[in-house]
Amino acid sequence: MLVVKIWNYIRGYVVIRIEGLTLEKFINFAIARGIYLWDIVRIDYTTLEAKIGLTGYKELRHIVKKAGCKVKINTKIGYPFFMHRIKARKMLMFGFMIAIFMVMLTTSFVWDIEVIGAESIEKEEIVKKLETLGLSTGIFKYKLDISGIETNIMIEMEELAWVGIELRGTKAIVEIVEKVQPPEKIPLDIPCDIIASKNGLINKVIAKSGDAMIQKGDIVKAGQLLVTGTILREGQDARYVHSLGEIYAKTYYEINDEMSIIKVNKIKTGKKFVKRTLKMGESQLTLSIGEVPFQNYVLETTHKRLPRWRNIIIPVEIILDEYFETYDQSEELNVELVKSALVEKMTVELVKQIPEDAEILHQDIKYLEEDNIIKAKLTIEVQEQIGVQKRINIF
Repeated sequence: MLVVKIWNYIRGYVVIRIEGLTLEKFINFAIARGIYLWDIVRIDYTTLEAKIGLTGYKELRHIVKKAGCKVKINTKIGYPFFMHRIKARKMLMFGFMIAIFMVMLTTSFVWDIEVIGAESIEKEEIVKKLETLGLSTGIFKYKLDISGIETNIMIEMEELAWVGIELRGTKAIVEIVEKVQPPEKIPLDIPCDIIASKNGLINKVIAKSGDAMIQKGDIVKAGQLLVTGTILREGQDARYVHSLGEIYAKTYYEINDEMSIIKVNKIKTGKKFVKRTLKMGESQLTLSIGEVPFQNYVLETTHKRLPRWRNIIIPVEIILDEYFETYDQSEELNVELVKSALVEKMTVELVKQIPEDAEILHQDIKYLEEDNIIKAKLTIEVQEQIGVQKRINIF
C-alpha cells in the first residue's frame, strides 16, 4: 500500500543481501525475534535479498552468527539517509537552493512573445498592440491579466475573431484567428459583372439585372463570366449596369482516406524501465542512468510538481518516464465496421469544406480493399450559389 511505502521511507530502510547455507534458519530466527523482512527475493541457492527497517537491521547482530550467515547492505533508502547526506553537504544544498531561487526569479518574467495564426496582419503590429495592453518582454507574468488582455485586443483590433494567450515557461504564446472577410460589397451605382467562384454545373439562373451569359445545364469554370453588366444592343451605345442575380450550380467535394483492418495491440510483458528527469525552468537534468533496454515499448509520463506558494508556480518538477516492454498482438477487425468508421470520419472532414447554406443533393462512397487496407473515396454533390460580383473597369 502507498501509506506503508511512505511510512517505510520516513523511517528509513536498507536493502540487504544475506549469504549462507542456512537461509531458512536465518529467516526463522528473524521471525522469532520479531524482525520484519519484506520483498524477500532469492538470488541463488545461497543468497537472498530483502528489505528491512533500521531498527530491525540493528537487531540482526543477535542472529547472524547463530544462523551462520553473512549480511551486507546493498542500498540505503529513506528520509534519515537523505538528511544525513544533506548535513554532510551543506554548501552543496545551499548552492542548490540558490540555484532554485535564481531559476524561480528568471522564469517569473516573460522573455519572448510568439504570435501564431497571423496571415494578413503583421505580427509586429500585434506585438505592439499587446505591449500597450501590458504584455511585453520583461513583464512579471504572475501579475498579468491574461483574460483582460485577450478581451481588449479583440476590441481594439476588429480584424481578429479570436485570441488565446498561454504562458509556457518564459514564453507567451499568442494564438489568433483572423476574421474571414466577406466578398467586397459593390455599391449599386457602380457597374459590375457576376463571375463564377468555382467550377460547377449550372442548375438555376436568376438574372435580375444584366445579361445572363450561361443557362441551365452549362458547365462553368472558376472565374468565368456568368452575368455581364455591359449591355450591348443593336444600334445603341454600350451601357453599363450593376449586375444582380442568383446563380446556382451543382458542385462536387471529394476526399480520399484509408484504414487498416488489422489492429495492432500493445500488450505489456510486466517489465519496465524508469527514467527520471529534474526540470528547473527551461533546463533539464537526467537523474537516471542507462538507455531503454526494450525495442518495443509504450511510454507513460507523469509530472510531479512542487505545490503552489501564494499563487506562484515554483518552476521545479520531476518528470517520470515509465517505459513498459510490450509485444504486438494483431487483431483482425470486422470489414463492415471499418468501412462504417472510415465513412463517418471522412464525412465529418468533408462537411467542414461545404458552405452552410449549400444543399446536399447526393453522396457517393467507393471502397477498394488492398493488402488489408480499406481505401475509400467519398464524393458529396451539393447545390450552392457560385456567383460573385466583380467591378467593371470602364476606363
